[in-house]
Amino acid sequence: VHHGLPNLPLLLKRLFTPNLRSTRASGMLEGKATVEDTDMPAKMQLQATSAASRALDCFDVVDCRSIAAHIKKEFDTIHGPGWQCVVGCSFGCYFTDSKGSFIYFELELLRFLVFKGMADEQPLPC
Repeated sequence: VHHGLPNLPLLLKRLFTPNLRSTRASGMLEGKATVEDTDMPAKMQLQATSAASRALDCFDVVDCRSIAAHIKKEFDTIHGPGWQCVVGCSFGCYFTDSKGSFIYFELELLRFLVFKGMADEQPLPC
């Protein structure tokens, strides 16, 4: 399955620019994840959003690389190797995933893309 996500601008819910380092109080999330698109089973969706929540408790919200690595490692451990994770405020991508392994969601000010990669059956000409 190919998914092309548009380059998504950072959508702020306030009229001011928030300090990304102080978006959470006492380690508790202010809101729940909003799933934008998925083909994952419900249990796996919950695992993905919970992994993101735990990663946000471990790392500063501006450390997207560490957050993504944390989620990827957790999914590799639970569901086997080959998982990919992209985290950020704004990104575009195009990828091929294994059926039933894709989720794209928002949590706090970040967007999360988690999927298990799969090679194209026919490579595109250069």
